[in-house]
Amino acid sequence: MGELICEPDRGNVAFGSGKDQWGFTLNHFAKIYSEKFGIDQEKMRVKLWGDNFFDSKGKKWVKDNEGTDGVLL
Repeated sequence: MGELICEPDRGNVAFGSGKDQWGFTLNHFAKIYSEKFGIDQEKMRVKLWGDNFFDSKGKKWVKDNEGTDGVLL
């Protein structure tokens, strides 16, 4: 059967609603944002899941939700 571990940051989980007729994977958003910001798609996909925050003032990814200026992100 192959690997049975489901992890969104690996791209093997989809989120959706049959009632509202929408669905997506992290791959979908990683592709959009990687093209927009010029970042590798694989790196972006990993950043989109879990406790990862982008500090826009510091222009970097951080693990806690406090920016370089002490304000919550």
